[in-house]
Amino acid sequence: MIQLLLVDDEPMILNSMVDNAWTSVGVSGVYKAVSGLEAIEVLRKTPIDIVVTDIRMPGMDGLQLCRHIQEHYPRTKCILLSGYGEFEYARKAIQFGTANYLLKPIKDQDLLDEVERVIEVVAREWEHIGSVERTRQTLRVHLPLLRSNLLNDLLSGVAVSSSALEERMKDYELPFGIGVDCALLLVRLDGAFVHSEDHDYLLYEYGVQNIACEILDADFAVWQCKDSHGYLCFVVQDKNKERLSEDNTSGKSLEKAAYELQLKVAGFLKGQISVLIGGRGIFPADLAEQYRKSLNEFRKIPRSDHEFLILSDQPRTQSSSLLSLYTPPSFHQLLEAGRLEDARRKLKDVFEEMNSKKLDSEEHVMEVVYGLMNAFLYIAHLQGRTLLEISGWGTETLDDPRAFRRTDKVMEWAEGVLNRIDSGSVREFKDSRSQLIAKIQRFIETHIAEDVSLQRIADHVNLHPAYLSSLYKTEMKENISDFIVRYRMETAGVLLSSSEIKIYELAGRLGFQNPPYFSKLFKQYYGMTPQEYRDRHYS
Repeated sequence: MIQLLLVDDEPMILNSMVDNAWTSVGVSGVYKAVSGLEAIEVLRKTPIDIVVTDIRMPGMDGLQLCRHIQEHYPRTKCILLSGYGEFEYARKAIQFGTANYLLKPIKDQDLLDEVERVIEVVAREWEHIGSVERTRQTLRVHLPLLRSNLLNDLLSGVAVSSSALEERMKDYELPFGIGVDCALLLVRLDGAFVHSEDHDYLLYEYGVQNIACEILDADFAVWQCKDSHGYLCFVVQDKNKERLSEDNTSGKSLEKAAYELQLKVAGFLKGQISVLIGGRGIFPADLAEQYRKSLNEFRKIPRSDHEFLILSDQPRTQSSSLLSLYTPPSFHQLLEAGRLEDARRKLKDVFEEMNSKKLDSEEHVMEVVYGLMNAFLYIAHLQGRTLLEISGWGTETLDDPRAFRRTDKVMEWAEGVLNRIDSGSVREFKDSRSQLIAKIQRFIETHIAEDVSLQRIADHVNLHPAYLSSLYKTEMKENISDFIVRYRMETAGVLLSSSEIKIYELAGRLGFQNPPYFSKLFKQYYGMTPQEYRDRHYS
């Protein structure tokens, strides 16, 4: 969509140029002006890509027009026409960004060819501009991830040269100074947050990050990320350079900010967080060591203790080990001897000790996980299997930073492995899983009007309910309860749109003893009542 403006004070020449076959070279609109001032008015009202102008005109000549265009419309190209071939004109024309300089008289085809050449230049420039803008837009969209990845690299000790780091921080719009004092905060979501569904947990993390940045931003430049251990990390630099030399001023400000963060999260997100304030250091030289020390201290704090405010320069002593895990006979020995019931009792004793003595720090949880995993690996390899084959958890679960940080999740995993070993379901691993899912769904579909509780389904397939629930979700990416609701609602939709069954009869057929409750769930699922659905779809 190229717009062309022709300027000449001789009407006959101007009209002759207007009559050229401009569309053949890609010009979609042609405008004309008989003076430089009239051309400026056209430019003010219309987006013009190329201006072809005579150099000799009364009032404002072609060179003055080119200068005006260069100053106000720098992307508009100019082609000068003149009967004079003096070098001085050509030099000035180039100075004012003129695309070319043609001597009159000029043939129509030569002018068309020159405009076509300039059109190609314009097209290349706008393609470049579009590419740059797309790059900028992509950068803006991915900016949070790019910032997070870079900070994770620095925390883990990845070497980045000062020049490269400075350039990347500039690109990522991070107002951090290299060689400047910094502090580190780690935040752990506690309490109800930990037991929320994955989607809700991510929203809570996002909410905590936003609140933290809002509070810290008053006094600090803030750079945040989530580390591989599931902690929210905030690196801060004091905005007030004068305070850096004052004893503990910034430290006290951080303690106040951390306490306010805990209050705001409790008040607005209805949850609890623990915050660790790491020691101060030079950015980025000391950052990895700050992070290592802070992480080490946080891992000693029990998960059952909430809303801790911890200073890393006040180290805690690690609590004692779990006696029940190592009291003979060991878990390994019980499994090897096939004493699965004794292994279950031992597992129960371990978790009861963890809960009663508050030995549920990350260090203790991992102590249990590694102890159990070692035993399970041994049994799996004896059977010619892998840990994944007898555990029933996919790799995405093992990679989840929260999976092995909650005692209930570890207990669920361990019980599931024991049940799997006990049932002998490790044979024909992939085929048996497919058959099991089919068996579960056939049972639900056949008994939909009856009791299809998790316990009854588990009894039908001879698996522990907790393990069955975990396995089904791993395989199908949804809970069994979600499948049951979906099957009931989709069955209801089919029957409502294809039969005259009474709604209370439909509710009973689908296992609902309370028809109003069925109607409530139906409306939540479809956004309308069963009767409204029937009125819209029944034919």
